[in-house]
Amino acid sequence: MTDYEEVWERFESERRLEFGGHRDPDWQGGHALSASLMVPVDVSRFRERLAPVRDDLRTLPYVSLHPDHFMHITLLLLGFLVPEPGSGNEVSSERLREIEERSREALEDFPSFSVELANLNAFPGAAFIEAHDDGKLEELRDFLCDRCGLQRPRGPSHLTLAYFQAPDGTTAPEDLVSTIGRYRQWPVGELEVDRVELTLLDVQSEFPTPETLTEVRLDPG
Repeated sequence: MTDYEEVWERFESERRLEFGGHRDPDWQGGHALSASLMVPVDVSRFRERLAPVRDDLRTLPYVSLHPDHFMHITLLLLGFLVPEPGSGNEVSSERLREIEERSREALEDFPSFSVELANLNAFPGAAFIEAHDDGKLEELRDFLCDRCGLQRPRGPSHLTLAYFQAPDGTTAPEDLVSTIGRYRQWPVGELEVDRVELTLLDVQSEFPTPETLTEVRLDPG
């Protein structure tokens, strides 16, 4: 069983929702800016294939769809930007500059690659499209963690389509579970991963445009 199959089996059996995404006050903890390394996604290329999925999700309770400008694949959450970090989920400007320099050096020879976006799936806090690439995104994650001294996150890489905005422990409506089930085998399209961006996100805003601090190009080969 793949990681994605395990995620779906768990969601389908437990049918439990939680308040997902950056607007969760428990996750924010009073912070304003979150830094991450991400792969940008131009969803205009996939709009036709995503349209029926989005249209069906839009009609359901607890679903907060991502707008096009907010679509991306998160590689690593680096932490909340603060002047003087006091916990493991905070990061300083100096540390971000160090990660930027190390990322640029590390990815200079990392080859670009293709990802097949396909199949709707769900965590308790979000609906997402799976990313199938023979492990290349995970390899990229591991490479960045090793070179930049970062902790590897849990869970498979994915393209989030929507957050579920429900009190933790809310039972997922049958319509939501069955709708996701209908799109479990749904090809979306091929994404070329040719760069990684270091970004800041205003977690106080609903769907802010991520601020790109730097863009690191992968080796085109």
